[in-house]
Amino acid sequence: MGDCSLLRSSILLGGLECSDCAKAISKTISELEGVESCSLDFENRKLIIDILDIYNENEIISKVVDIINSVEPGINISVECNTVETKNKQRSRGRKINKNTNNIETKKMITSSKVEILLGGLNCAHCAETINDKVSKLDGIESSNLNFVNKKLTLNIEDKNKEDEIINKTIDIINNTEPGLDIQVKNQSKQGIKKEILLGGLNCAHCAEVINNKVNDLNEIETADLNFINKKLTVVIKQGQSVRDVISKIIDIIDNTEPGLDIKVIENEKLEKNSIENKEKDSSKKDLIKLVLGFAIYAVAIYQSSKGIESQIMNLLLIASYIVVGGGVILKAVKNMTKGRLFDENFLMAIATIGALAIGEIEEAVAVMLFYQLGEYLQDIAVGKSRKSIASLMNIRPDSANLKVNNELKIVSPEDVEIGDIIVIKPGEKVPLDGVIIEGTSMVDTSAITGESVLRETSIGDDILSGFINKNSLLTVKVTKAYGESTVSKILDLVENASSKKSKTENFISKFSRYYTPIVVSLAAIIALVPPLLISGEQFSEWLYRGLIFLVVSCPCALVLSIPLSFFSGIGHASKKGILIKGSNYLEILKDVDTVVFDKTGTLTKGVFNVTNINPVNISKEELIEYASIAEANSNHPIAKSILKYYGKTINLENIENYEEIAAHGIRVQYNDKMILAGNEKLMKANNILYSKAKEVGTVVYIAVNGIYRGYVVISDEVKEDSKEAITNLKHVGIKEVIMLTGDNKEVANKVATDLGIDKVYSSLLPNEKVEKVEEIYEGRNEKEKVAFVGDGINDAPVLARVDVGIAMGCLGSDAAIEAADVVLMTDEPNKIYKAIEISKKTNKIVWQNIIFALGVKIVVMVLGAGGMATMWEAIFADVGVALIAVLNAMRILR
Repeated sequence: MGDCSLLRSSILLGGLECSDCAKAISKTISELEGVESCSLDFENRKLIIDILDIYNENEIISKVVDIINSVEPGINISVECNTVETKNKQRSRGRKINKNTNNIETKKMITSSKVEILLGGLNCAHCAETINDKVSKLDGIESSNLNFVNKKLTLNIEDKNKEDEIINKTIDIINNTEPGLDIQVKNQSKQGIKKEILLGGLNCAHCAEVINNKVNDLNEIETADLNFINKKLTVVIKQGQSVRDVISKIIDIIDNTEPGLDIKVIENEKLEKNSIENKEKDSSKKDLIKLVLGFAIYAVAIYQSSKGIESQIMNLLLIASYIVVGGGVILKAVKNMTKGRLFDENFLMAIATIGALAIGEIEEAVAVMLFYQLGEYLQDIAVGKSRKSIASLMNIRPDSANLKVNNELKIVSPEDVEIGDIIVIKPGEKVPLDGVIIEGTSMVDTSAITGESVLRETSIGDDILSGFINKNSLLTVKVTKAYGESTVSKILDLVENASSKKSKTENFISKFSRYYTPIVVSLAAIIALVPPLLISGEQFSEWLYRGLIFLVVSCPCALVLSIPLSFFSGIGHASKKGILIKGSNYLEILKDVDTVVFDKTGTLTKGVFNVTNINPVNISKEELIEYASIAEANSNHPIAKSILKYYGKTINLENIENYEEIAAHGIRVQYNDKMILAGNEKLMKANNILYSKAKEVGTVVYIAVNGIYRGYVVISDEVKEDSKEAITNLKHVGIKEVIMLTGDNKEVANKVATDLGIDKVYSSLLPNEKVEKVEEIYEGRNEKEKVAFVGDGINDAPVLARVDVGIAMGCLGSDAAIEAADVVLMTDEPNKIYKAIEISKKTNKIVWQNIIFALGVKIVVMVLGAGGMATMWEAIFADVGVALIAVLNAMRILR
C-alpha cells in the first residue's frame, strides 16, 4: 500500500455537556465513509477527524456537522481543517486507497450554527413552500428546510456571529408571507441565564396565567413558564441583561398581579420549599379559623331569622360574618382596582356580593361569600393533595450523600460530590449519584426510575443509577457523573419542565380565558342596565341581581386550573411507570397515533447476536469461523462482535491488508496469501462466487476464500419476551397498523413479523432509507392520523425527529436517548408503549369531561340567570363548585 494524505479537521463543540451524546457523535462519525479515524476529547470539547484525501472534505465535514446537530442540537460548532501527511495507511472504508499526495494547505476557520424555528398555526402548504424558498435565498444561509408536517423551519447558518440578524430577517419573511403564526425560535447559540422563583401561596390559576403572560412580554426575557402545580416560575434571562434588575421587574409584576405571595428566588430549592410550605400551613389554619368563625356568626343570624326575629342585630351579625370571611377578598379587590385590574376573581366576587347587599339581598350576599370562600378552601386542599400526589410520584431526589474521605464518612449534599469521589450507600438509602460499584453486592429497588417492582441484583463492576434504593447490603460506589448530569436530575428536570410544552387544548383554554371573562362581564352589564332602560315597568334591582349572577360565573378558574393539572398528573403518572413524556403536547398527540413504526434490532429483539449455526463446505468448522473472524476483526458491528466472541482467539491484525468495507455487501480483506470475502448474497453475486443459499432463518454471513465458496455462518437475534404481547395490546388500544423497519434480510424480517403479528415490514434498509420509508408512510395522511416511531434514541435520531412522536426505548442512564426522543421508556419493554397511549387517552378523556362539564354548567346557569330562574346559589356552584369537581376529576388520572 502506497503513501496517502489525510485532511485532519479539529472541530470545537461549544456547549457540549452530555458525555453520552459525545460518545454517540464519535461512534456515528467514525462509521462515515471517508473518515479514517475519529476521536473526541470531551474535557476540551474537541473533535478530531482524519479524512482520506481521495474524498471531498467539505462534503464529509457537512455530514459531520449534520450528525452533531442531529444528536445534540444547538451547540456551537467551529471547524478548523489542515492536511496532515501520513504514510503506509493500510485501511479504508468503502473503497481502496491509491497513492495521492497533495500539497499541505490550511483552511480558514469555519463557524456555523443551526437554528430551529417552530411555526405554530401553519396550515398552508403553498405558504410553507414560499417561506422556505425566500429564506433559502438569504445571504448567510447555508441551507434551509421547512418541514410542513411538523411545522419546523431548520436553518443552517454559515456564520454564527450573524445569527441574530438572519433570524430577524427570517421572521420578517414569515410574517410578511403568512401573518399571525406563533413563531418560536429554538437552539440559538446564545444561552440565557436560567432562574427559578417559587411563589408560595399561589392558589389562583387565572392569576398564574396573567403573571406568566406579563413576564413573557418583558423584553429582557427569552422564555418564561409558570408551573401552577409546583408554584415555580422558570425564566431564561437574555445575555447582557442585569439579572438583579430583571428579577426585580418580575417581582413587581407578581406583586401587582397577586399581592401577598411569598416570593423566593431559588438558591437551595429544598430549604425554600420547606419554608414556603410551613408558611402556607399557617395561612391555611388562619383561613380555616376565619371560615369557622364566619359560619358560626352566620348560623346565629339565620337562627334568629328562623325564629322570626328580624332586627338590626341580625343584620349586623350578617355584616360581621361577611367582613370576617370576605374582608380579604374586598381588600385584594381594592388593591387590584387601583392597579387597573378589573377582571380578576376577587374584584368580580366583591362587586357581585356588594351589589347584592345594595339591593337588600343581605342573607344571600353573605351566603355567597361564605360558600365562595369555603369552595376556595376545599379547592386549595384538593389541589394541594394533587400536588403532593404528583410530588410523591417524583420523590426520587436524594437528600444527602455519604462521602468517603480518608476512611471516614462525611454527610454532604449530592451537589458537593465530584466525579471520581467515593460514596457509601447504606441499606435503605437512596443512591444519590450515578456511579460504578467498586465494593459490595446488594439487591436494589429500581421502581422509582424504571417502574419495575422486581428487585435487581448488583455487584462489583455494575453501573448504579441515582434514584435506585439499596435494600440489604453496604455498597461502595465511584461517582461517574456530577449531580447536575445524574439520572435523577435529568428526570426531575424533564418532568418539571414538561409543562412548558403545552398541548393544543391548554393553548386553546389560555386564549379562551382571555376573552371569556370580559365577554361575560359585558353581558352582565348589558343585562343589568339595558332592560330597565328599554322596557317600561321593569325594576332595576331585579335586573341588577340577574347581572350579578353573570359576574359570579365569569371567572374561568375551573378550566384554567383543571386542564394543566390533568396533563401534569398524566405526565407524573407515566413517569412512575418508567415512561418519561417530555410535554403535554406529546401526551395529547399520543391519543391520535394510529400507526406505530418499530426499528427491529434492540427494540422488538434483544439486540444480542449469537452464532447459531456454522455450515462449512470442504473445510472444517474451525477453519470457517477463523476466516469469518479474520474478515470481521476490524469491524465494530454487533454481528462482527458475535463472530469474534464465538471464535474466542486473538487475530494478528498486522497480517491483515487491503481491508475494505463494501456498503450493503460486506467485507473484502487480504490475509497473508488469501483473499477473504465475508458478507451477504450480494457480495457473492458481485464476485461471481457460486454459493448455496442458507435455509436457516437469521443473519447469514457467506464466506469465500480466493474465489472459492467455503460456507456460511448464521447469526440470530432473540425476540424479546413481551414483544408479541406489546403488538397485541397496541391493537387493543386502537393502533390500526404496526410497521417494522430493519436492515436485516427479507427472510429474517418476515419471520419476526409473522411471529409477532406485525402488519407490514420493510427489510434490507440502509440507515438513510429508514427516513425515506417513514416519508412514504406519511403520504396520503391527514392532520389527525399520527405516526410514532420506536427506536434506540441514538442511531435513530433522524427518524425520531421526523415523526409526530419519537419514542426511545431502553434509555436507562442514556442522556443522548433522553435528548433525542419525545417519549422515553427507561427499560427495554415494548409493552410500555401501549401503557403510554392508555395514559394519554385517559388524560384527554378527563380533560374534555372537565371542559364540557364546566362550560355546560356555566352556560346553563347564565341562561337561567338571564331568564330570572337562577339565583346566586346556582351561580356560586357554577364557579367554585364546578372548579372543585373538575380538580377532583383530574386527580383520577393518578389512580
